Amino acid sequence: MARSNGIRLREIFLALCFLAGNPLVYSACFPAIFNFGDSTSDTGSLAASFPGFTPAEYPPYGDTYFGHPANRYSDGRLLIDFIAQGYGLPFIDPYLQSVNSEYTQGTNFAAAGSTVLQVTYLSPFYLDIQLREYRTFKTNVQNVFAPPDGSVPDEAKKARLPAPEDFQTGLYTIALGGNDFTFGYTKGQTIAQVREYFPLMIGNLTSAIKNMYDYGGRNFIVWDIEPHGCLPYMLVLINHTPADLDANGCIIAYNDNSKFFNDQLSAALASLRADLKDINVSVFKTYDLKLDLVTNLTQNGFQFQTKACCGVPNNEYNFDLRVNCGLSNVFDGVNLTAVKCSDPNQYVVWDGVHNTDAANRYIANQFFSGRYFDPPFAVVPERCTLAEI
Repeated sequence: MARSNGIRLREIFLALCFLAGNPLVYSACFPAIFNFGDSTSDTGSLAASFPGFTPAEYPPYGDTYFGHPANRYSDGRLLIDFIAQGYGLPFIDPYLQSVNSEYTQGTNFAAAGSTVLQVTYLSPFYLDIQLREYRTFKTNVQNVFAPPDGSVPDEAKKARLPAPEDFQTGLYTIALGGNDFTFGYTKGQTIAQVREYFPLMIGNLTSAIKNMYDYGGRNFIVWDIEPHGCLPYMLVLINHTPADLDANGCIIAYNDNSKFFNDQLSAALASLRADLKDINVSVFKTYDLKLDLVTNLTQNGFQFQTKACCGVPNNEYNFDLRVNCGLSNVFDGVNLTAVKCSDPNQYVVWDGVHNTDAANRYIANQFFSGRYFDPPFAVVPERCTLAEI
């Protein structure tokens, strides 16, 4: 869309919000979101890179909200989708999507299977690759707005990109690290062995934030690691006895390992805040949030936490490591089919690992409440009125 009479695309968007009765004061909220992550926030990058090979491209993924697969690892929206909606922004398009992408309100560098460390797991788009994509993207945006050859900027191209100043005033979200844990666990590593690379993970995360800070970023939210011991995936992967479980049915030792990492992450980010002037960086405490959710499950509107909505019904967790959601396979002459539950809204976990649309909405509401941040983060900037999610 080209500009007309000097009116910028975001001004047109604000006018449309006004006409629709949306109370959002767009200029007072974050003008753009730049997201880095894995399958918990991938809106299509891995599918764009390896079309036809990713589970989220097939039913029943996307059934609840989109009515069809939307390249998201859920039955509907991801947390990053709800965050964008809350700020009155459209869904943030994946950086690697080559057709019909709109980057005016930011870019999503997340790709399913990604890790903080450079490991061969499910995706080649580990943190440093996503960071390189970000730097390339910003440089290209600057070159569009101010062509190096001194030519007149292409207004049509500018209208599809964030303004250069949005890289400083925008919100940077980093949701990575879970796959570094499960990479070790699936390789049979002990908790102690997985802990050995925590310092390198935290070093890579803080280094990436410093790099984005040098490129102008100032507002950062880093997701910590959720209680892995509550996931159906882990409960099936790890041999355990009832004595290994807490009152919520979660494996205590693996939850403790998540918490151990999170304590180190918080300490490292505190040092970062002390070293960098004008940086606003906070941890979004998904560990505490998810633990509160599972402890008060029914009060929060759910029935199942350690049971997957979409899976093979051959154990109490409704999950089999050998069959992805929506697929079938034959093992020892027995056909195993992973099918969707009748009401995903009753479940926290969609496919053994990822949240349902309902759980992501719940977490988004907690995000905007500002309760689960260390230190407190102005998630709703002054004069910013949130849109309904």
